[in-house]
Amino acid sequence: MKIARLAVLATCTLIWATAGWAAPAATRLQEGAVTRVGDGDSLSFAPTGQPAFELRLRDIDAPELCQPWGEQAHQALKLLALNKAARVQTAGHDKYGRTLGVLWVEGVDVGRRMVEEGHAWSLRTRWDRGPLVKQERMAKALGRGLHAQAGAVAPADFRRVHGPCTPGEATTPAAAGTAAPGPTTQRTGAPLNATFRCDGRTQCAQMSSCEEARFFLAVCPGVKMDGNRNGVPCEKQWCGAAR
Repeated sequence: MKIARLAVLATCTLIWATAGWAAPAATRLQEGAVTRVGDGDSLSFAPTGQPAFELRLRDIDAPELCQPWGEQAHQALKLLALNKAARVQTAGHDKYGRTLGVLWVEGVDVGRRMVEEGHAWSLRTRWDRGPLVKQERMAKALGRGLHAQAGAVAPADFRRVHGPCTPGEATTPAAAGTAAPGPTTQRTGAPLNATFRCDGRTQCAQMSSCEEARFFLAVCPGVKMDGNRNGVPCEKQWCGAAR
């Protein structure tokens, strides 16, 4: 029996080798510094004495820069990590080739802190809501960060409807003492009224103005307001003059 098991193991090993399958990447701990922050969950990390590489924080998903709270999440990550000494535990790459890892600054798990403060979601997987779902639920219960906004949309849902942000779509930081600006339409770059919130409405008949319809089309998931896909919502009901 033992000989048979060894034979099966040897056969599987040969199959893996001939098929070109790679073993899972080993984790690696590196010391260095954060040299750039791209958005709320990606940055550049320079190991001591080595070139910087792009790092995607593992287990979290921050808002896109062009969606509500995207720039606030970006600024929060800057405050936590930019130009600071840090440690990274790397493990593999994402589908875009970026290194995945956990980042610590001054003993703080930065990704976990981003979720705790309401600047990111726990990263969903096919099987569950991710390893930081408890921290996310607490932030939501306390109304922290993006969870203070009614109808906050998870980044994956935003990307599924609108695709990734394009250059120039990122919002700008709020001036001192003023509210952060809202998103802009993807076609025209026109500012949207930040008082609107995604609340599950999807139809033109549920809107009360062209401005509201534009907000829902640009930001909210699952909307059905642009049948001819020309970027102008509710042309018969509200936005007919904006063709």
